[in-house]
Amino acid sequence: MPALHSQSADQNPTSSPAGTSAQGRALLRSSPLFSHLDDAEADAILADARVEHYPEGTQVFANGDPGDSMMAVLHGRVVISNPSPDGRPLVLTIFRDGDVFGEMALLDGKKRSADATASAECKLLVVPRRSLLRLLQQRPDVCIELMVVLCGRLRRTNEQVEDFAFLGLERRMAKLLLHLTQDASDRSAPRPELKISQRVLGELVGATRENINRQLHDWKRSGIIAVGNGSIQICDREALADLV
Repeated sequence: MPALHSQSADQNPTSSPAGTSAQGRALLRSSPLFSHLDDAEADAILADARVEHYPEGTQVFANGDPGDSMMAVLHGRVVISNPSPDGRPLVLTIFRDGDVFGEMALLDGKKRSADATASAECKLLVVPRRSLLRLLQQRPDVCIELMVVLCGRLRRTNEQVEDFAFLGLERRMAKLLLHLTQDASDRSAPRPELKISQRVLGELVGATRENINRQLHDWKRSGIIAVGNGSIQICDREALADLV
């Protein structure tokens, strides 16, 4: 997996109108926040929205950028991070298919509070601020759903702080791997596989790559996981759950 925020000349994002066809509505409704919109409401959002494609490793936005849109992950994975005092990125969370992000700066009109980077090839639905605010004024139920999303985000942040304070590295890693495979597209497979680098794992659990490598090799020897080129295959999910 490329380093966060790296972007080469051939890794530029591309953009296209979301469109108001049935396909465009299906894209919009793939996010739970917009799943209950009728056709007219969906088309009103899509008239101003666009679909953006980001190659792996491309920055979506940076801390301090204008908060003029909200994004829904149609496909892929987006890492939200901030630099730590020693210059390494501190990963705050990862968004996957169906998740929305960027709503905080959009609602209060202030600048972005973190960096967002595509950690896998991504397709994002980008909704401009004016369109979303217009929808929120007309649909109180969407306001409530957005508050539920924000509350869930706050709960996960609180849980992350508690994990850093009270759990050792092995338990933090086991909990993270279980969480990442919970919503994976191949979660029903006997051995779900994650495409994630050891460095990003370290950034998520607050550990060095060396310590991550050591723990993964311990689990590999125990038959809990199998490690491939940039991937981790879960061989014994119950063993990970017992650690947590």
